[in-house]
Amino acid sequence: MTLRAIFLLVGLPLIAWAQGSVLIQNVTLIDGSGSAPLENASVLVENGRIARIVQSSEMQAPSGVTAINGAGKILLPGIINLHGHVGLTKGLVQSQENYTRENVLDNLQTYADYGVTTTTSLGTDLDRIIPVRDAVKQGSLKGMARVVTALQGFTNINGYPTQAPGVKGLALEVSSPGDAMRHVDQLANKGAELVKMWVDSHHGAFKKLAPAVYKAIIDQAHKRGLHTAAHLYELEDAKQLVNAGLDMIVHSVRDVEVDAELIELLQTKGVTYVPTLTREQSTFVYADSPEWLNDPFFLVAVSPSILAGLSTTLRDTQANDPELELNRRNFRMAMLNLKKLAEAGVNIGFGTDTGPPARFPGYFEHWEAQLMADAGMTPMQIIGSFSKNASEALGIDSDFGVLAEGKVADMILLNGNPLEDIQNLSKIYQVFLAGEAIQR
Repeated sequence: MTLRAIFLLVGLPLIAWAQGSVLIQNVTLIDGSGSAPLENASVLVENGRIARIVQSSEMQAPSGVTAINGAGKILLPGIINLHGHVGLTKGLVQSQENYTRENVLDNLQTYADYGVTTTTSLGTDLDRIIPVRDAVKQGSLKGMARVVTALQGFTNINGYPTQAPGVKGLALEVSSPGDAMRHVDQLANKGAELVKMWVDSHHGAFKKLAPAVYKAIIDQAHKRGLHTAAHLYELEDAKQLVNAGLDMIVHSVRDVEVDAELIELLQTKGVTYVPTLTREQSTFVYADSPEWLNDPFFLVAVSPSILAGLSTTLRDTQANDPELELNRRNFRMAMLNLKKLAEAGVNIGFGTDTGPPARFPGYFEHWEAQLMADAGMTPMQIIGSFSKNASEALGIDSDFGVLAEGKVADMILLNGNPLEDIQNLSKIYQVFLAGEAIQR
């Protein structure tokens, strides 16, 4: 899937890119901070960073600068995805054999084509992602989403999700605080940028990480300067993890409604809550043959064989799943809890858990935005969740997130206003990574 393919489908022109500085003129700027849009703005990018943001009347195009007329267009930050996985899936099959440099790069290209300029790969990476991550960061690999990796995540011995294809032998299975701390140090030494753990019995089928173990993981990660993220399901686990010092909850609480105690904990401790609504919906949605299976914006990234599998085998598997109604209930609870937390002013981050089979990188980030709107969040809140909030949750906000002078110019130029309808986020005219327009 390429932007060229998308543009050919919808009849949009490609920008002719010249290396060097770029000036986007006469554009409406939504900077991601929550501030009102800046109308008729000019954004000058030099050396990959935003050099100036001014009213267009205050700036003429300097000599040698590539000028883009943004009249009628919207400029906003690139999407930062706080929960994804790269490399393990080809087609609808997840396996460590799929984890090749080529497959990782293909995933990162797809994310970028859809406007996801940074993704977070949480806990199922092989070490070979490190040189890829570094090459993208250093600019020797262009046109790729940046990737922040946790390398391998933590679970209990034979814990969830070691039963999932490709995960056994990747997930770090620990049962003692000392063992957990040693593994945290090994991850930090290898170049992990955050630490992931699974604290989930999957409805009683698995033994969860003990509180003493995940407290040791969190404390040691913080000593090594690493943020921590947890997959969880139950409200009580959320409370205990937050009290233990967790930085990010990267799935919705789904067993019961969130309560005032959790809301206060999240607010007081500044924890980011990432709902991953598409993940919950993906557990049953194919049984319903969703309309978006015919969406051209989806189809450019999906082969006919994958589409056939979604429409037949996976449809039938989900329709006959004994947990089908439970999965539907989990999704409804996730939507309800997001509404309550957003209205309470909790830090809401943006994430999807894309990457595993039938959870499609790029497209699902746009679907996530729509589901967040359906749950009651405003478009401005959603934009903030994937820019300001996401960058702060990862500790990269000095360079990324809000579009401001001095920040890296990871941006999306749109042909529609997402503040009017969040679906306009898919009307991509051009994606910029460090000020360079993606070309395929």
